[in-house]
Amino acid sequence: MKKTKLFTLLVCLISILSVSLIGCGTGGTNTGNTSDTTDNSERTSIKIGVPVPLTGGLANFGTGSPFIEELAAKAINDQGGIYIKELDKKLPVELIFMDTESSQTKASEAATKLVTENKVDMLVVRHTPDTVNPVSAVAERYGVPCLSMDAASDAWLASGKHVWSYHAFWKVDSIYKTFESIWEKAGLKGAKVGVVFPNDPDGTTFSPIFAKGFKKDGFGMVDPGFVTSGTNDYTSIIKDFKDKGVEIVTGVNITPDFATFWSQCQQLNFKPKMVTMGKALLFKSDTMALGVDNANGVTTEIWWTPDHPYVSSLTGQTGREITDLWTAATGTEWTQPMGYKYASIEVAIDILKRAASLDKETIRQAMDATDMTSLVGPIKFDDDNHCATPVVGGQWQKNANGELELKIVTNDGYPEIALTGTLQTSN
Repeated sequence: MKKTKLFTLLVCLISILSVSLIGCGTGGTNTGNTSDTTDNSERTSIKIGVPVPLTGGLANFGTGSPFIEELAAKAINDQGGIYIKELDKKLPVELIFMDTESSQTKASEAATKLVTENKVDMLVVRHTPDTVNPVSAVAERYGVPCLSMDAASDAWLASGKHVWSYHAFWKVDSIYKTFESIWEKAGLKGAKVGVVFPNDPDGTTFSPIFAKGFKKDGFGMVDPGFVTSGTNDYTSIIKDFKDKGVEIVTGVNITPDFATFWSQCQQLNFKPKMVTMGKALLFKSDTMALGVDNANGVTTEIWWTPDHPYVSSLTGQTGREITDLWTAATGTEWTQPMGYKYASIEVAIDILKRAASLDKETIRQAMDATDMTSLVGPIKFDDDNHCATPVVGGQWQKNANGELELKIVTNDGYPEIALTGTLQTSN
């Protein structure tokens, strides 16, 4: 079994490296915000550039690439590709992946290379503002259509007016409402909340929105100030939380930082009634690494699961059917970002089919007119080039096999997303 998994992972790595090198060249730079005047008569594919964090601190978000995206591309390529009117023929979709190494700088460099050297027709990017924002900036600079997902929308919207970039994901106020619904269901309305917000794009975006929500809803807030990622001593923060009667802990930290904080909470016998963390608790492998008993009952947001009610607009497959293909190929379980990996290519294909052109302005106009339902839900952009996607409340619960399962325990605002568990609370 180990040899099979190793072989599969090696195949995936080779695939990533191969598609990353496709189309590399020394072409000039598009000066931006103009229609593409390139002679496309010899074109053999429609090129979509996909910067993705395959290594570094965000590598878990990259899990599933390029396998999941290629499933979506295969659905249209098996039909001969997408019809391009000016060429009067169909062209297959070619995905070109580049590793951002979980770095804002590297993400910008990867996107620039995809635009200026690979000459992509469109960019597709996901996985936190650290990846999405710099890539969107490159798209605006060069006048290239860009579809982004899986990054808190507030940080993207705050980066300026977007003409060529379109974004689909939830806003932070939706996360606050989701967390608040968990706490209210747990009987903790008005409790004291200790916040551990990092000094990064997510933390600085979440903090003021949560503070406003706490004040409106009568929660007390204990705020030690922004925490630097990589901090290895949370003793003073934890003692302050204990002294001030904190019953809820929340934040939006990367997993290693939360793991350090939570370990020290155990050492200092600090046991809040509810822990609700964004980002850190998204992945089963990370949550299990905290210790099943230590992590049993922690809560988080859920963006997507294979059991969400939406299906592929390309094939009619459910999320479960799509992720089962991943599990069969790799022996590993699904992750939440996989739904957005598939949906991003699915939506890009819908846009390109309606555009029926390689002209970038025509593609941009087709993006603006998007109105469809994807694997992650309805996609229709507003005047800010933004679309809000669903988010519900989840809890990691220990099952009969001694493993943790992520259960949907609140679904306020999205009754079509069925609950899969009952919220468990500590005494």
